[in-house]
Amino acid sequence: MMRRIIGSPISAGLAAGHAVVVNAQEVPVETYPVDNVDREVVRLTRALKGAKSDLQALQKRLHGEFGSGEAEIFATHYSMLDDPYLIEDIVQRIKRDRINVEAAIAQSVDEFTRRLSELDDPYLREREQDIRDIGQRLLRHAGGYSSARLSTLAANSIIVATELMPSDLVELDYRCLSGFVVEHCGATSHIAILARALGIPAVSGIAHLPALVSSGQYLLLDGDSGAVVVEPSFSSIQGFRQQQSRRRAREQAARVDAQLPCQLADGTAISLLANLGRPSEEELLALASLDGVGLLRTEFLFLEHGEPPSEDLQARVYGDIAARCHGTTVIRTLDLGGDKFPLFLERDLESNPNLGVRGLRFSLTAGESLFRNQVRAILRVAAEHSIAIMFPMVVGVDDVRTAKAMVLEMAEAMELQSLPPVGALIETPAAVLMIDDILDHIDFVGIGSNDLTQFMLAADRNAQTTAEDYSVLHPSVLRAINAVIVAANRKAKPVSICGEAASQPQLAGLFVGMGVRRLSMSPKLGAAVKQRLRQLTLAQLQALAADVLSASSSAQITEVLAAMKVAGQHS
Repeated sequence: MMRRIIGSPISAGLAAGHAVVVNAQEVPVETYPVDNVDREVVRLTRALKGAKSDLQALQKRLHGEFGSGEAEIFATHYSMLDDPYLIEDIVQRIKRDRINVEAAIAQSVDEFTRRLSELDDPYLREREQDIRDIGQRLLRHAGGYSSARLSTLAANSIIVATELMPSDLVELDYRCLSGFVVEHCGATSHIAILARALGIPAVSGIAHLPALVSSGQYLLLDGDSGAVVVEPSFSSIQGFRQQQSRRRAREQAARVDAQLPCQLADGTAISLLANLGRPSEEELLALASLDGVGLLRTEFLFLEHGEPPSEDLQARVYGDIAARCHGTTVIRTLDLGGDKFPLFLERDLESNPNLGVRGLRFSLTAGESLFRNQVRAILRVAAEHSIAIMFPMVVGVDDVRTAKAMVLEMAEAMELQSLPPVGALIETPAAVLMIDDILDHIDFVGIGSNDLTQFMLAADRNAQTTAEDYSVLHPSVLRAINAVIVAANRKAKPVSICGEAASQPQLAGLFVGMGVRRLSMSPKLGAAVKQRLRQLTLAQLQALAADVLSASSSAQITEVLAAMKVAGQHS
């Protein structure tokens, strides 16, 4: 009997094939006391050597097949094995508790993954899977277990699993893989990144998944909507094939539009910018069709290693990215504190870290030395490239004024001829209410729709039970965003949308209608946004914005946007 299951899309595309249900496979770990701890440390050294050899081979293979972006995933795994905090923790457990190396590895990995799973930042939280992946690799080498799991697949297979690791995906014959469905996986996880690089449609977020699907059942997988159809009817299969044909036509049209200027149908120019975290080679290549970097997140330099990044390292990373960019690179200063805390700093745990000292407040207090080091690196790059500085999690005038004075002080000490533009990321209700005063002290503003929505609605964006409440389409959120846009335009200060909402074609058009001319998003999503905007006029989008801002519920706003989508398809 046909059944339809709804999950979350993590890699776009449409796939049809037979299910291959894969059960979780972990290396068995036995804990036992040891007399010779030195021998266990030697076993750890050998396991590290074997794991690193594996990863070097995977890097070389992926680099040859896809380029440096995907190979970088396993470079990250390699660097984790070099992390002195992780390895020293394993060694200390062996010596302190006098236990075998396998038990020490398992305990250390459990502790590190627990810390990462508590983070709010999705990118960093999903590094928990990478830690477990390298943990399993270490355990296999320590215990002499085989890594074979999915070495053979029939053509047109769709894997169904509670979870897949990055190693699973690259070690199988992915030419036979049509798609995969997993219970646990986020859009920024490395398994999702690999799936998108390989062009493999994927869906996640379906509870009790292996109990819902059996091996051999025929599946239709929609990586655009998150729908999975089990044992579809003949008419469903026919409709799915027509959907595949339409999708191919849209992709071809988007590729053509990507080479055109981003402007509305009436000629109004719009700047499309990139959001970058730890940029992949694919994202860097996509910068060629964008107008600059609207948000460079820098936390990966601080959170993925056991020691602070040097000024030289930061300057090299920022400079390399700026050199690939046609326009300005907006570098967001470190957004640490709260849930994002480097291992190399001590902290007093707060009862609710997300509402504690974070962002700019952290940089001006406990993190001041890190902030100063980072600003000096940015100023060095600004001497050669078009750079702007943006402060995160601003709450008022005092923190902006203090931070800007520190930037000016360092610029003068470095004898720079001019100061790069300095802006503020508006993502707190306090900043929205103080926006007129904040604008008097900065050169531009960005609107962080993700955090602003969370704080406006007092909703955890990661909690499934509040998913319906957490929406940028809530009237209060859109009115807050509009207030910032109106104030910035009134004072002739550039304003951009930097959150995920800007990458959704319908919402991108809405923000343009509200007065935004700069949209910052994942580089790979720019083509679809550009294609949509080129179909509409400013008058249409201003009318849309007026209707949306007069709505009193999210449901009404959704209806207005849906009507506009239909109109755009027929314009």
